[in-house]
Parts: sequence; C-alpha cells; structure tokens
Amino acid sequence: MRLLNLLTAWYILITMVGLLIGGFLIYKKLDSEIDFELGRELDRQIEAYAQRVKAGVPPDRLNYDKLEIKEIPFNLPIEELSLRDTVAYHDPMNRHEKQLKASKSFKTEDKHYRISYYNVVIESEDITETVVITMASIFLIQLVILGFFVRIGSKRILRPFHRTLSKIRGFNFQQNKPLEFDQYAISEFNKLNSFLSRMSLKLLKDYRQMKEFSENLSHEIQTPSAIIRGKLEHMMNEDISENQAAMIQSIYQSNEKINKIVRSLSMLAKLENEEFEAPETINLSPVLFRVIESMEELIEMKDLNLKTQIKEEAFVKIHPFVAEVLLQNLVNNAIKHNQPGGKIQVELNDYSIRIENTGKLPEMDPEIFFERFKRAENRSDSIGLGLAIVKQICKTYGFRPTYRIENNLHVISILFK
Repeated sequence: MRLLNLLTAWYILITMVGLLIGGFLIYKKLDSEIDFELGRELDRQIEAYAQRVKAGVPPDRLNYDKLEIKEIPFNLPIEELSLRDTVAYHDPMNRHEKQLKASKSFKTEDKHYRISYYNVVIESEDITETVVITMASIFLIQLVILGFFVRIGSKRILRPFHRTLSKIRGFNFQQNKPLEFDQYAISEFNKLNSFLSRMSLKLLKDYRQMKEFSENLSHEIQTPSAIIRGKLEHMMNEDISENQAAMIQSIYQSNEKINKIVRSLSMLAKLENEEFEAPETINLSPVLFRVIESMEELIEMKDLNLKTQIKEEAFVKIHPFVAEVLLQNLVNNAIKHNQPGGKIQVELNDYSIRIENTGKLPEMDPEIFFERFKRAENRSDSIGLGLAIVKQICKTYGFRPTYRIENNLHVISILFK
C-alpha cells in the first residue's frame, strides 16, 4: 500500500470516529436544549393566559385544544411549573400526538385556577435524522476536500520524497558517485537525504575496498596457480612411478579446483555488484546451440542421450555474456551430475528454459542446491557454485528458478516472464 493511501485511510477512519462521537454529543445537546427552550416557552404562554384571566377574561373563552384552564379548590397551595410528556389530540394534524404538557396554578382574588398548556414535542427520530444528515454532509464535504488535497496538495508536499526515491533507484556502483540531494523546506526530508548521502559514500568506499581485495586475491592466486600447473605438467612428462603420477594428478585437479572456485566467486561478486552493462534483448537459441556444441565431447564420453526442443527465436532481456554463463552452468550441471548412459532433455522458448536429466536422486530438497557449496555428494569435479551462479543471475534479471524431482528425473526450470 502506498504511503499516501495509508494516510488517507487513517484520516478517513479517524474522521468517521470523530463524527460519530460528535454526532452523539450534538444529539444529546440538541435534545436537552429543545426541551429547555420548549419549557420556557410554555411557561411564558401560561403566564400570558394567567394575566388575561386576572384581567377579567372568562376562562371558558380561552380553552382550546392546546390550552386547558380548570378551577381547583382555593385552599390548595399554588402549584409551581411542572413538565411531563403526554399524548393529546392535535387539531391541526387531526390525530393524537406526543406532546409536552406544562401545568401551573395561580390565584385571583377568590378563585384558584390550574392552567395546562400543550405543545407538540420534536421527536428523537427527527433530531436523529437531522444530526445524521448534517454529519453525513460534513463527512462528504471533508472527503471532497481530502480528494482535492490528495490530488493537488500531496504532489507538492511529497515531491522531495519522490525525487529521493528516483535518485536511489538510479544509484549505481559503476558510476562511482555518491547520492547528492537538494535542500528542502521540510526538515525530515533533509535529515533522510543527509543519511542516505552518508550511507552511499560508505557503500562506495566498502565496494571499492571489496572489489580491490577480490581482484588482488584473484590475481595473486592465479599467478602461483599457473606456476604450479606448469610444473605439474612438466613433472607428468618425466619418468615417474605410478604412485607419483597419481599424486601429481591429484594435486593438479586440486589446483584446477581452486582456480574454478576463484573464478566462480569472482563471477558471483560481479553479479551481486551489478558490474555488467545494461541488459539487452537477445536471441537465446543460438547461444544455447553453441553451449551444447562445446560440450558434445563430454556428452559422448558419458554416452548420454541428448534431446532438444529449442525454439528458433527465443528472445530474452539479458547481458549476452551472462546469458552464456547461465546456459553453460545449466547444461554442465545436467552432464556432470548425470549417470553413464543417461539422458538429457533441453527445452527452450520465449517464456522459459527447462532441463531434465537422469542421475542419483537426492535425499534432501533439491532447491538447496541453489545455495553456495551445496552438493548432493562429495565430488572432486564439482565445487558447488554452478547453481549458485544460476540463482544469482536469475535474481539480477528477475527470472524465477525452480529445481524439483519429477518421474525420477532432475528438472531445473527458469521462467523468464
């Protein structure tokens, strides 16, 4: 969820809660104020009619549906104003309605009268309807204002944030430039940009140190390794015993394994640091044909039955050199971990590549072989980095790799789209 949408949702929720509480308080206040004002009005009406009776107007002439003047014993004490709800006939509406009855007595020179005055009560449903309509109108107005603010105001307020995101997305180790930001009026954005700028400087410094260390290590290992290889090859041409030949061969293989590990780790580091140029859309089919052709000798040595189903034009967005490394590792893995006389099935189209091969079934989840130095068994010809390189390539270019066992076959699939 976008930050703006989250803030909007919270604002609407808080506004609704506030309006509900405010509506309830307004309802209670209106109800009490209406009762209070209605009581005062009834008291004034009663006093006015009492003055007319005292002035000599006969009470019978004043009685009507809202007013009742009744004579009571003179010796009774004067009644103060009393209010109560009742149901009385309302002549204009020609029906009985809930009304508020106000009663009060007064004495003339020789008589005692009780005056009762009725008035229609504003029912709670009417008050509730008024409050609900008012609150709903306010809420709709706030939504309109909020929508305008989100569309217009937020773009201006969050513009520095979006600029920061854009610069972060464009950050690249190959450019060797730290992040630089403009100063804004909002201090929080300036603090964030300051932290990101310092962090980018630290990352570039660490990257340069690690790259220099990796390059030096690779160079320093390759030089003595080449010397060792040359001397071992020279010794193998000398007259030596069978045991000595076996030892030299073992040393030679170990030396080659070290070289493979160094090259593979160097490749992983380059992929993780995104040191390759921007990807381009290439036809993967001829690359795959070249890789298979270069490994025909290994396939024949193991007497493997190779079947292919390769689309002539399978376009994928990837760096050409990285594409070749990906396919080499996939095909090499299917050959190396196969069994003599086994089979390999290679399928390629615009959407995926799928490689099936026979081989010893693993006792663990095959997905673990995408991790570094993970092997099903100890093999002198395997360093456990081939599929780790495949996984890193997929991560870099947004592909999805899977490794599973189907019908006693190893199946590696990579979805390009």
